[in-house]
Amino acid sequence: MDNSNQVPSAMPGRGFLIVSVRTGAGAIPLDGALVTLRGDESIEGDAIASFITDKSGNTPRITLPAPPRINSESPSGGKPYASYSADISLDGYYSNLYTNIPIFDTITSVQTAYMIPLPEDGGRNADEVLIFDARTGERLRGETDE
Repeated sequence: MDNSNQVPSAMPGRGFLIVSVRTGAGAIPLDGALVTLRGDESIEGDAIASFITDKSGNTPRITLPAPPRINSESPSGGKPYASYSADISLDGYYSNLYTNIPIFDTITSVQTAYMIPLPEDGGRNADEVLIFDARTGERLRGETDE
C-alpha cells in the first residue's frame, strides 16, 4: 500500500483529492481518522493508499490518476473522470464508505465525510458501515436499514 501523496498509474492525467473528516453536523474536524483509498469504483478491491487526517480533519492533497482533460471536451472523448472509493474509520464512530468519488484531470476534489458517533452502550450496530454515493450524496446502506 502506497502512503505517499501520489498514486502511480498508466492514466495520463492527474487529479487531486482532499478528504475532510468531520462530526455528523460538520462543526468539528476529526483528527486521526484513517482514510483508505481504492480505485476503479471498487468497494472491496485492493487498497491503493492510506492516510491519517490532521488536526484540521483533512488528509494531505493526494495526487491520483485521471483520464486526460481532453476527454471532457467532446461527447465521444471517453469518460472524463476516474472514480475512487474511500473507507473512513475512527474509534468511537461508525465507519463510512464513500463510492464513486470523481477525480478530474488538474482539478482538486474535496470529499467531506460526516462521521456519526457510536451509541454509548456500544449498540447492536457498532460494526455497521455507512455507505454513501459521493456523486449523489445518497446513503446507500447503513444505520437505519433493517
